[in-house]
Amino acid sequence: MNIIEKEAEEFYEYGFLNSGIYADLENIKSSLTSKLYNFNRDRDKLDFLKIVRELAIKDKEEHMKSCNGCGYDKVRDIAVFTVDQEVDDINRFFTYEPKSNDKFSVAEESELHNKLNDILEKLEKHGFGQQIIFEEIEGLKNHFNLGKKNWFQLLKGKVVDLTLKKVLKKTIVEEIYNQLSDGFEQVVKMIEYK
Repeated sequence: MNIIEKEAEEFYEYGFLNSGIYADLENIKSSLTSKLYNFNRDRDKLDFLKIVRELAIKDKEEHMKSCNGCGYDKVRDIAVFTVDQEVDDINRFFTYEPKSNDKFSVAEESELHNKLNDILEKLEKHGFGQQIIFEEIEGLKNHFNLGKKNWFQLLKGKVVDLTLKKVLKKTIVEEIYNQLSDGFEQVVKMIEYK
């Protein structure tokens, strides 16, 4: 457990909703804002908020199994709402910046862009012209800013999703993945063995 995870769990357990069922939006927001002040990096704040949000949802779900309408769920809903507002506020100014050795060069972006166009063309020729495929593959063109490692993880998730939804056969998905990862074997190996 890293420091952010430990801080998030302790904050949720002992500080976040310490007013009990009488906690309101103002108290919850004040408590959260005070805690976030301790973190300088937006990435740390976002990680912290994600954990607190998950804890609130899990806590609410557990409680609701035996609840008789005590209001416990309303306080957790306010907590999730407050966390979501903080995340939105941070995301307005937060821009992910990959490490320099993980950034795509202009040539690499162009090459992948062309490969994505080729794949769409081939899929249409083979009768796979569904809108969902087009949207998923077209969406990849907008995320080169994620860096190589994250982009290939996104690619992997999207092609696996297309397989699970039975939109594409596994062999076609493997062909797409192999075609796009050609020339990026080091990055792909990092993802595979993580």
